[in-house]
Amino acid sequence: MKENDIKQLDFNNLNLGDVGKAQFMRRIDSKYLVQAEWAFEILSFLKQHYFIVENKAQLMPEYFSEYFDSSGFTMYLDHHNRRAKRYKVRLRHYRASGDVFLEVKTRMPSGETLKKRTEITNNSIDNPTVEAFVKKNIPFRFNELTRTLYTTFNRITLVSFDFNERVTMDFNIQLKNPTHAVNLSDICVIESKRDKYNSSSFLINHLKQHGYRQTGFSKYSIGCALLYNNLKSNNFKPIITHINKYKNENALVNTTS
Repeated sequence: MKENDIKQLDFNNLNLGDVGKAQFMRRIDSKYLVQAEWAFEILSFLKQHYFIVENKAQLMPEYFSEYFDSSGFTMYLDHHNRRAKRYKVRLRHYRASGDVFLEVKTRMPSGETLKKRTEITNNSIDNPTVEAFVKKNIPFRFNELTRTLYTTFNRITLVSFDFNERVTMDFNIQLKNPTHAVNLSDICVIESKRDKYNSSSFLINHLKQHGYRQTGFSKYSIGCALLYNNLKSNNFKPIITHINKYKNENALVNTTS
């Protein structure tokens, strides 16, 4: 899917500055995997209920993220083992705006997701402010963490007309570690992010009516499961099987050659 394809759908545009009306620090997330070639048809059904967000004249800007974990991959294993409370730490680069944030996501036992972030200036993360932010929000010190995964993707962001829901559609997903990469461009990850106290969603109703089921897909977890052969991954095999149904070929390649 390209920018011109989206423009032909004639969505009502929303400026990035207005997205804050639909930012939920306490939220419920629901994710779905669809074949990338089907995503345009789904998108066409949503224009009567959602704005599309424009960021620096772009409708599907690129995102680049660097994920951090302990040397023993504690955060990955907590997700794999379905620990009730678990964390993710990433440095997210918003390519269109040039903004960079260190972000911590906490999955609570209740199922809600808490997100905290602090802006990074001059690409400097080795400073007391970052250390204090991490120490406050997760049971690790920042100097105990290392970069474990890199992700790149393009994202379409939609906001419901009543500002009670934010929808993201991620395309062209690339996952890398220092030696290998996997290309997930055959899939689109759709996520509904809703306020904990207002969970209605036209998108979810539409997907259910057309046979799509919610999944626990995580770029970080699936990326680690695919790229680190020594990590436990049994609990992610159903999702990987689901992904492989949409893939035309094995895209695992060696990036060091």
